Amino acid sequence: MPHVPTGAPAGFVEYVYRKTFTVPFPSGQVWAWLNNPATFTEGQVWPFRVEFVGGGFEPGVLNVHHGPFMLFAGVIGEVREGEYRDLRYFYGSYALSPRFARPTRLQFWTRSVPEGTEVSLRVDSLVRRRFRGLWDAGQDLFWCRFPRWMASALGEG
Repeated sequence: MPHVPTGAPAGFVEYVYRKTFTVPFPSGQVWAWLNNPATFTEGQVWPFRVEFVGGGFEPGVLNVHHGPFMLFAGVIGEVREGEYRDLRYFYGSYALSPRFARPTRLQFWTRSVPEGTEVSLRVDSLVRRRFRGLWDAGQDLFWCRFPRWMASALGEG
């Protein structure tokens, strides 16, 4: 049974989404792409937008990803060069409506493997208990394109 965190709205549970994939590029190249604000600010389709206040992917920099039916506002937390990045979302961030899903954290890890670079991500959210299945399907749909987007941007057709 999912854990109900202290302070969560009634009917919400913790939800963790994980994805790991490998791309055939050196870890330095993958890390540079993943930690370039332009990767996220210039690739957005209108009316969605990503903004940074005070820098890029450095601790303490404010970040917001917004558009219709979503607001993911947060602050960059720990960054370990070449291996880990943390983004903690503020209370009030939501997807579709604050009544359904509230992301709380986004983390990325990278590591060199013989085939190139392994990328792992984790999205933590508070989700209305009955909405979990739909939220999971939405995460699968959104993140399934991420490895292809990365490979295309890094030079693999």
